[in-house]
Amino acid sequence: MSGWIRGRTLATLCVAASAALALPAGTAEAKPKETLSQAKAKLAKLNSQVDHLDNDYNKAKEQWAAADKKLKALKASVKQQRQSWAELRVRVAQMAASAYKNGSNGADIPALVSAKDPQTVLDQMSAFAQLSKNRSTELAQFLNAAQLLQRQQAQAEQGTTDLVQKKNALLAKKKTIEKSVEQQKALVKKLGPAADSGGGDSGPVASNCGGGYHGSATGKARTVLEWAYSKCGTPYLYGGTGPRYDCSGFTMKAYAAAGRTIPRVVPDQYDATTRVTPQSALSPGDLVFFDNLGHVGIYVGGGKFIHSPHTGSYVKIDSLSNPWYSSHYVGAGAL
Repeated sequence: MSGWIRGRTLATLCVAASAALALPAGTAEAKPKETLSQAKAKLAKLNSQVDHLDNDYNKAKEQWAAADKKLKALKASVKQQRQSWAELRVRVAQMAASAYKNGSNGADIPALVSAKDPQTVLDQMSAFAQLSKNRSTELAQFLNAAQLLQRQQAQAEQGTTDLVQKKNALLAKKKTIEKSVEQQKALVKKLGPAADSGGGDSGPVASNCGGGYHGSATGKARTVLEWAYSKCGTPYLYGGTGPRYDCSGFTMKAYAAAGRTIPRVVPDQYDATTRVTPQSALSPGDLVFFDNLGHVGIYVGGGKFIHSPHTGSYVKIDSLSNPWYSSHYVGAGAL
């Protein structure tokens, strides 16, 4: 190859290399910037996911609390039953001592009643036959007490295992929901005022409630709505039942203010109410459900409802004609 050709080739390669170095890193694979509508759709989807996670989390908390209460009651019963069994054991021991002193059959009984646990007693049931002729009532009580104590101890052990499993499941759900909540917060911050639509509303909205409820509801329904309006502007909190609320915690506490008890989670609140159809038949104070029973609010009249929407938002009034809520409407329920 001539020197002229070699020189020209090298020059070409140098120019190409310089051009490549001048290009910004990653230009060829740069992702298109997310549009406003895409970000809002992403937030709406995330809000829906967290609503359902929140229901699962609240249900898991209920189940854990119920299991914990049951286990405590069972342990108290075991303690009482153990005392009863110990008292009966003393009585049987006295019977055995008397039988032994008088030369009656019962040589194995002293060792039997000295047992420290009911299983030992149950394993040696045949020994009871030697005292059963004249003392059947006392022996039957002792045997029954041993059986009951053994059963309750086994239940308590299983209950402890179940409680640990429920607690671990609860902690796992909590971790999942907290991760999603952080994503919500980041998106709400990114969108700012633009988040205020399509199920992605945000920002303090105390004025949205007009200074309190002034509608036509009476009786308990009015009490429910007056309480709900008094919380307008309160920031949302997943799992919250006061002083900050999630959607079902908000409705539960609103009804509690009127002396009405409703379940904790949205699907259970739906099941506990009587269906109201068509939508035009809604009355102030009825519950309105959305998003495959992931969300709930309280109808206030005029096609509007009050609710605690989601992370980044506040207790506020919304319209059933809002595109997101109208398209995700499930139904309504009255107590």
